[in-house]
Amino acid sequence: MSRPNSAHRAREQAPASSSRDDESVSTARPAEATWRAHLVWLRSRLRVRFSADLADDLAQETYLRMAGREPSSPVENPRGLLLTVASNLARDAFRRDRVRAEYAARSPHAFSRADLSVHTAEDDFEVREAIRSLPPKLRDVLLLSKIGGLTNREIAQRYGLSVRAIDKRLQQAVTLFVARLRD
Repeated sequence: MSRPNSAHRAREQAPASSSRDDESVSTARPAEATWRAHLVWLRSRLRVRFSADLADDLAQETYLRMAGREPSSPVENPRGLLLTVASNLARDAFRRDRVRAEYAARSPHAFSRADLSVHTAEDDFEVREAIRSLPPKLRDVLLLSKIGGLTNREIAQRYGLSVRAIDKRLQQAVTLFVARLRD
């Protein structure tokens, strides 16, 4: 009588493949399920800040970084963590682009210097971050004035404040904005 080989024995003892796959997904990587649950939210948040292509790339890279790890302690704010990781990845990508542009500028076969004067996606990111970091009352006045095109008088009427108060807020907002861009 011949003895069955180990591969044959394993097939006989193993349950159906579909139930085995379901078990491995549900028990093997609970962290992956957490990140996957927040992926749609992350992608939509990134599309507000960046182009659709860059947002999708950042969301994918963030997912890959987070899904492969088991956290040493429970994550209290998974969305905050995902957004922080994605923002750091964006910053790294912008730095790489800047280094490449600087290298291309120094290269004798590079692009013309006029191409380097055009602002980059990193510039847009830094401006948005500087605006987001302003206190809400200063940010609102700055956006209504510079982006919305409202006069200080119109803003004052909207908030029930004096024009002088709006002038001061606008001056503070611009000062803080410029300081944060220089950092």
